Amino acid sequence: MASNALAVDPRERRIAVLVDREGLGDALLKIPFLRGVRRAYPAHRIWWIATHQTAMEDDLKPWVAPLIDRVVSHAGLTSPDREIVPRLRQLPPFDLVFDTRTRFMTVLLARLFLKHRGFYACLPGYALSDRLPPGRWTRPNGVAARALTMIEAAIGHAADWKGTFEVSPAARQLAAERLPDGARHIGLAPGSREVRKNWPLDRYVALAQALAAKGHAPAFLIGPQERDWLAALRAGVPQALFPEAEPVDPAHGIGRLEFAIALGRRLTAAVANDSGIGHLMAAIGTPLVSLFGPSDAGRWAPFGERVVIVRAQDFGGDTMEAIPVDAVSSAVDRLVGNNAPLV
Repeated sequence: MASNALAVDPRERRIAVLVDREGLGDALLKIPFLRGVRRAYPAHRIWWIATHQTAMEDDLKPWVAPLIDRVVSHAGLTSPDREIVPRLRQLPPFDLVFDTRTRFMTVLLARLFLKHRGFYACLPGYALSDRLPPGRWTRPNGVAARALTMIEAAIGHAADWKGTFEVSPAARQLAAERLPDGARHIGLAPGSREVRKNWPLDRYVALAQALAAKGHAPAFLIGPQERDWLAALRAGVPQALFPEAEPVDPAHGIGRLEFAIALGRRLTAAVANDSGIGHLMAAIGTPLVSLFGPSDAGRWAPFGERVVIVRAQDFGGDTMEAIPVDAVSSAVDRLVGNNAPLV
């Protein structure tokens, strides 16, 4: 923890949110919770305290800066055990603590040694929490829903969590140039941080061909780590669009994530693996087909109002190869059909 991280105004009313390691997808799952905390407690300063790194202080900073007053990353509140208690005692007092972590002992130490007036956790049975959410004895499976129930326990009713991600006019204009009006664009995001989570590339090609045959316009969302796939995808689906393939002029001041959000808003729907881009599409309200194999869809499914999950286990396997193209194409149809409005 940085040496100046503990400088505080003793008059502050503070809320601590304790999290573990947060990549982009993990952090996006907690955005609804963050909005809910901010709206429930507008006069408090929110401290986001991460045991390791958190996307809240880099990738998502432009959108969470108005909601989070202080980010403390690499706080070391998980290990080594002998150092956790001294680190907890260094932190200032908090009116409320929301602990999103799932290891009982680390949550117990926070409950015992972090100075607080109210404490809420999403352990099984809401163990260590001051109160249960109204009418609930067991926690939901999903990470996002679990976090929201901690707010329900604290305030006694459902949290106000909905919101959006604003982007610049320049980002909107460039997205409109690369995904022009007059087509039903279906975004296809074939990558993720882990190869085992990737649906085979030839399946994405076959899906894009099937969508094009139905009158949709496939648009591949390709990140920097996936550029080696461009030639094969272009050869397999010549009519597809690749809106992120051409570099963005730095003079526009458009960040990579901001551009992805602007593109997502122009999509009729998207298909993605269990990945950060999939979570992002769900978070901004783009109808999403989310593909799961080895990871737990019940826990890690993207959080959104129009999300269809396709699991390898429903087709007799545990790997992404078990998911057939027809099932994914049918899932897109269930979301948007062939009568979806043109962009």
